[in-house]
Amino acid sequence: MKRINFGRWIIIGIVVVVLLVIVLTSYAIVQPGHRGVVVNLGRTEDTVLNEGFHLVVPPMVRRVVPMDVRVKMLSSSAEAASSDLQVMTVVGVLNYHLDPEKVNVLYQSVGLNYEQIIIAPAMAEAIKAATAKYKVEDILRKRTELRELIRQTLEERLADNYIVVDDFSLADVTFSAEFDAAIERKQVAEQEALQKQYELQAAQKDVEIAVARADGERQAAIKRAEGRAESRRIEAEAEAAALALIAQQLRNNPDLIRYEWAVRLSPTISTVLLPSGQDIMLNTEGIVP
Repeated sequence: MKRINFGRWIIIGIVVVVLLVIVLTSYAIVQPGHRGVVVNLGRTEDTVLNEGFHLVVPPMVRRVVPMDVRVKMLSSSAEAASSDLQVMTVVGVLNYHLDPEKVNVLYQSVGLNYEQIIIAPAMAEAIKAATAKYKVEDILRKRTELRELIRQTLEERLADNYIVVDDFSLADVTFSAEFDAAIERKQVAEQEALQKQYELQAAQKDVEIAVARADGERQAAIKRAEGRAESRRIEAEAEAAALALIAQQLRNNPDLIRYEWAVRLSPTISTVLLPSGQDIMLNTEGIVP
């Protein structure tokens, strides 16, 4: 019988195990939405691995660090002040993603904790710088303009670290309790001023109505006086015309004067007016009782 060489088999087993370790550690799989940063003995290589399967040789000397390049959301709160020194708390929400082609540079200069090291401080600074340009009453009134200013500031600053800004929004703006109380007092004062203005306008309207009513009454009185004067004038003209007619009749008929004289002299006596120059004989026995 042949003698079994156990030492040889042990060596072979060790070699197989080493080979298996080498094979198993010589590849890397980059997941969807990620990029792989290759680190060779502590040095970041220029190569960026895309999604999928990759051989990494030699193993253990080179390792792959995954970097998420999908869109992320970061919410940050900052204490800020307006241009008139009113304190407020602003909550901003940033949507961003890493530049897929430059993740190795970001990893080399910052590492994986880039949100706390770069993005959050940049958001706080951008919010404070933007709010300081507006008066407190314009913070909410010009909210869209303020948001766009913060977004542009973040876009310029984060681009230096290969972080791309997708969107920025103002989630909440909270003022101090003292300012809220001042706003409430101001609103009450404005309401009271509006009420006083309304009352003043109502009083002015009442005065205008009274003046208009008095003017109308005055105009009506004038019209009534003019009407009475016109009536009297017409009556006077009518009386004058009647007198003129009577005078004319008297001038044309003198016997009418004697008749009127006789009637007025003895109202109880029946009087008969006869034309002058008439040969009429009356029986006095029938006249005198």
